[in-house]
This record gives sequence, C-alpha cells and structure tokens, in this order.
Amino acid sequence: MKKITTLLLCFLVATCAMAQLKKSRIGNNSNQHVTLGIGASYPVFDCPGNFGGAANVSYTYYFMPQLGLRGEAHYAYLRYDLGDGNSSVAEPAKGPERNQHNGLHVGDVSAQVVFNYFIDKGQRRENNAGTFVPERAYLFGGVGCFLYDAHLTGNNVGISASFPLGTGVAWSVGSHWAISLDATWRFTLTDDMDAIMPEKFMPDCYATLCLSVTYKIPKQRIGGKENHIRTQKNKACDPRKGCDYTFF
Repeated sequence: MKKITTLLLCFLVATCAMAQLKKSRIGNNSNQHVTLGIGASYPVFDCPGNFGGAANVSYTYYFMPQLGLRGEAHYAYLRYDLGDGNSSVAEPAKGPERNQHNGLHVGDVSAQVVFNYFIDKGQRRENNAGTFVPERAYLFGGVGCFLYDAHLTGNNVGISASFPLGTGVAWSVGSHWAISLDATWRFTLTDDMDAIMPEKFMPDCYATLCLSVTYKIPKQRIGGKENHIRTQKNKACDPRKGCDYTFF
C-alpha cells in the first residue's frame, strides 16, 4: 500500500512540474468532454495481488475552465493470490486452483469533481504543432456506488461505496481530440473482497493507471449576439502575440 501511495505522489509531483512549462496551442472552446480509457489495475488486499485490466467511460461538463463535474462508469479485473491456504480465508481456492492467481470483477458508477490546476493559455497559430507539454493537468475526486464479485464469501454480488481520487495530464491532438493519462486510487468501505479475516478492519482498495482518448464536443454558437461577441473577441486578439481562450 505504501508503494502504491508513493507512486501516486511521484506521479502528482511530475505532473505539477510538467504543468509549469508553456506551449502554444489553439483551444476550441469546448466545455463538454467524452472520454474512453483502458489500462491496468492493482489490488491492495490482505493477500498478494497482481496486475489486471481496467476500463472506463466518462462524460465531463466544465462550468468554468478550472472546474467541472464528471460522471464515470468504471470496470476492473482484480487479480489476487490466496497462497498456500495458511491464511484465514472464508472459502479458499481448492484443487488445481490453489497457488494460482484468481480474480474478481468489480465496477462502479461515480460522480466526480475535476479541478484543472493548470491550463495552458498560450496561443500562436504558427506554432500550432505537436508537443510533449500537456494542455492541462488536473485533480479529481468523488463518490460512487461500488459492485464487486463476492463469490469467495458465498454471495453473488457485493455492494459498497467507492471513493475515487487521482490526478492526470492531457495532451491535445488536433482541435477536438486529446489523449490523457490518469492515475486513480479507489477506496472502498468493504473488507471482504479477498475473503480474508484480519484482526482489525482494513478496507480493500485498488489503484488504476489508464490511457484515455477524449472527444471535445464543439460548442454550438446560436444567435447573432454570440456571433457578435465572438467577432469582437477575434478583432481584439492578435494570434501572433498570443491570446487567452475560455476552455480548451
């Protein structure tokens, strides 16, 4: 658990350092993002774990450039090892499955707050090319309804609460697309996913690292008033000197 926490802290420090760099990128003024991600998961149980798969899909609406609300559906396959049967397990693996990796299917639906602590605002049309510097770096956290495979305890499905917390960086790819890398720590309020009976309550949790693709839904401008405001902003902005944009 300490190793996973240390890795997440290092990732956060790295994104903060990268966010201090400046780049030149033209924003498309989109405040609605649809994201699809795939990656790896690692459980933090009372028994040894191993890497499994993870996937998520989300929709984010930004009320302002720095703050948005995200709805996410998440799935992960958590791999664990029950060992040689010496530990106190409710229903240990039997026969050839002993000493082999087993897995649990888990998923949740959560509401999260996204905070962009860095948004690049530099814009120069002549430099609008690929770059390794992110367009934004962000933190997110929320609460959700958590479902997990509880076959080890004799139940079909277990229900608990989840608390996703993480950080990420996003790089722009064209006007309406972006790729991002998210590191998430997911806390739960259950201690029976691994079916091990510890002396004290230790909630099961897991970490995920996902590479995502985001589509930025173009903002529709309807009516003469909005078109007039856009025209006035364009006149007041010299693209060769750089100018700010509302979203990204």
